[in-house]
Amino acid sequence: MRGRGWLLDAYLEGGDAVLWLKNLDGRPIRLRERYRPRFYAAPRRDIKPEELAAMLEEHPGVHSASVEQRYLTLRRRRLVDVVRTAVNATEELGTVKAWAGRLGKVESLYDVGLTQLQWYLFRRGVAPTEMVEWEGSDGTLATIWALDDGLSVEPPPFKALIFHAAHDRPIDKVTVYDDRLNPHQTIEGGEVRVLNLFRELVEERDPDLLVAENVKETARNLLHRTQVSGLNTRLGRAGEETPRGRVLLELSTFRAIGLAGLVERARFTMAPMEISADWPAGKTIDSRQCYEAWRQGILVPECRGGYGYVSTAWDLIRMDRGGLIISPRVGLHENVGCLDFESMFPNIIVRRNVSYETVGPEGVDPSVPGFLGGFTGRFLDRRLHFKHLRPSFSRRSRERLLCEQRQRELKKFLVCIYGYSGCFANRFGNVRVFQEINRIARRVLVQSLNIALNRGFEVIYGDSDSLFTKKVDASRRDYETLAIEIEGATGLPIRLDRHFRFLVLLPKASDPRMGAARRYYGKLTDGSLFYRGIELRRHDTPSLIKRFQEELMEILFDAESSEEVLERQLSQALKFVGEACRKVSRGEVEPRELVISKRLRRAPQEYVSRQPHVVAAELGAEEGGFVNYLFVDAERRNPYLRVMPASMLTSHHHSYDKRKYTELVQRAAENLLKPIALNGVKGGSEEWVSQRFTSF
Repeated sequence: MRGRGWLLDAYLEGGDAVLWLKNLDGRPIRLRERYRPRFYAAPRRDIKPEELAAMLEEHPGVHSASVEQRYLTLRRRRLVDVVRTAVNATEELGTVKAWAGRLGKVESLYDVGLTQLQWYLFRRGVAPTEMVEWEGSDGTLATIWALDDGLSVEPPPFKALIFHAAHDRPIDKVTVYDDRLNPHQTIEGGEVRVLNLFRELVEERDPDLLVAENVKETARNLLHRTQVSGLNTRLGRAGEETPRGRVLLELSTFRAIGLAGLVERARFTMAPMEISADWPAGKTIDSRQCYEAWRQGILVPECRGGYGYVSTAWDLIRMDRGGLIISPRVGLHENVGCLDFESMFPNIIVRRNVSYETVGPEGVDPSVPGFLGGFTGRFLDRRLHFKHLRPSFSRRSRERLLCEQRQRELKKFLVCIYGYSGCFANRFGNVRVFQEINRIARRVLVQSLNIALNRGFEVIYGDSDSLFTKKVDASRRDYETLAIEIEGATGLPIRLDRHFRFLVLLPKASDPRMGAARRYYGKLTDGSLFYRGIELRRHDTPSLIKRFQEELMEILFDAESSEEVLERQLSQALKFVGEACRKVSRGEVEPRELVISKRLRRAPQEYVSRQPHVVAAELGAEEGGFVNYLFVDAERRNPYLRVMPASMLTSHHHSYDKRKYTELVQRAAENLLKPIALNGVKGGSEEWVSQRFTSF
């Protein structure tokens, strides 16, 4: 039998590796093959490799032991003799490794630091979600290989069933959601009826992905309640009780990453979606690095740190300085060009040959191609493809969303490669790599600043990989020409990312005299608004305040020059703030517009402080991993009387805490307008301006 399709999932079961595939006509296929774990043992200097192989073969758990040659380091300059040891079963692997260590003949063990499922997929050279071709018969896999599906925007045609059911109590209701996470179908009634109808739904839809809050606990509870009710509901595709053949995913992860992002994650890590979906950064990068090392014939060491160099205190002072930030010039600016280095840190790795084995005390060795750049470049090219393809699709199109999911997830990996490079837990790590990347980035930013100044531009803010410049009467073409010159001088790609008609750089909340990094807002030359670090960007900001800030910015920037903003539009904006505050204080706002939504990252009982969102969660305000609640009396001594779950808002007659929400509106306005008001209102001292905002 020969087939073609997508690898959905893989796992180890008994002595077999089990693969679930979905062929081109949408039919699921299960294949198995015998799997024997293996590792490499390096003999001590006084022991011949053949002798060690003979000793290891004496253990009853060892299937075979033979001498092979592998590279010992990332430089790949010298092959060494090691003993490849294959073990009969995964369950015996730990015993065999411990026994090998007690022999006293082994210097080091290699290829032992990951799960056996990862090693199986490495050796097969296929990643879950990849398009593959396979051969086999009678459910047994003979061979499988990955196919290049190019740079397709569409993810594999995996079907998802998104639902909500109780994960810790009897199930009398199941809510099913559509692809946009809107309620689509509700199954409710007696528990037996609900479980039977849900089983029929699963059989009818035959989903590849089961998506829910607390999905593993929910699946276990479904099986438990099925047994308690005397039913025979099975979630597995091959008749198993457990959902074998289907991937379990957390709703919050599915919502945040999307299917296309999960595909990129599985392919990068070479691990199934269900396993890798919530991996931390270090584990994600470690998996890719281990695969790349194994693929190049390099022994993968145990996780005990990589390259190490002795550093003096002067070395640390001189080299370990982090990124460079040019302090923002707080206030209103006109005609500002934001020049952004495209994927600066990954490009430094690739273009400057920065890698674990190339960076030493004397700098970067250009004579050997860097290990890091070898795979970073491939994923960098992939990310830039989807990033540049994204604008070609309409703003609300499915294709644009898929491009965004892919490039955003790839961006995370590329940033993490840089961040993980000097981590103590990185088995290949070299802290000098991290320092060298930062050193080059600082030098490039200073070089760019000097070029801009020499061309008559002012630099009002700089942050690691971006430069905010302005010049009277400068055109878009002038900024683009400046970017071309900087790229030619630095060798790193840079472009005009945003051209602001007006830009306001904001101060720190803790110290209004100091500019804040990544905290600004403005209006672009195409008429759209752009902002960072303000309430409008936060998911827990009520919709009323988000809309209020947008309207406030539109009023403020309805001008032809910065003089008009200060002399005319600022007063109009302040009037608008007063009207909004009075409307809230009179109770004229629909309560649903004031709902606050916060993510709950732990169970409510694990929190020590009775914060509003924790109390709201205890009152039953949690929905889809988020707690949605309304302040009804924020000053009450009893924290359980301060808030109300949003689900209780059945009509507009519910009251809200007018003082609390008026303060939130005032604060949102002050954060935007205070830096301008200080300069734009005659006689407007800081104390006067603060009083002005609290007097509405």
